[in-house]
Amino acid sequence: MSPLKLCLFALGWALLLYLANSLIARQWKRLQYKPALLYFTTVALIGLFGEIFLDASYRFFVGHPLWYYNILPIHGGYTSSYAIVTWGLYGLHLYMLHDSLAARWSITRTRHLVLIFSFEALLLEALLTLSARLVFGKYLYYYLPGDLWHVTSVQNFPFYFICGLVVLKTLKRFRADPVFYSGMSLFLLYVLAFLA
Repeated sequence: MSPLKLCLFALGWALLLYLANSLIARQWKRLQYKPALLYFTTVALIGLFGEIFLDASYRFFVGHPLWYYNILPIHGGYTSSYAIVTWGLYGLHLYMLHDSLAARWSITRTRHLVLIFSFEALLLEALLTLSARLVFGKYLYYYLPGDLWHVTSVQNFPFYFICGLVVLKTLKRFRADPVFYSGMSLFLLYVLAFLA
């Protein structure tokens, strides 16, 4: 897989997410470096660890994985080194979205944000892997259950609910020192993706 193609794919999605969030806010989103990096690294870290834990557990109990990664797979295909980028972009999206939800609709309660996270994650992951198929000729990841055409699965909803709760609670605590926690998350991501 061409690194340039992977970078352009990520940049395209970053631009799309920025434009969508600017549209939601009805103004150009202004990004602040420290909180944006904190969201990117924290969501990437929780996403990768969560994928490995969930898919390994699913395989243990069901006998096969829930999904497998096709592009840059690591840890037996449970996740991907490229998932740092995709989960990180989702974190960047959450950073922009949470600000807009609070400012425009006063949506700040954890349970509402977690429900939005859960449904939105299913939709965005389906769109992401479908767009990867168009660009790379194969799905980024492939779900074995065919309930949602192998691009996501309803079975993933409980994971996204728990993941959303963990992300929100972790970000709340990490905001106290965004530089330290961003650095810690980057270090753990490096170990998880490139040294393990």
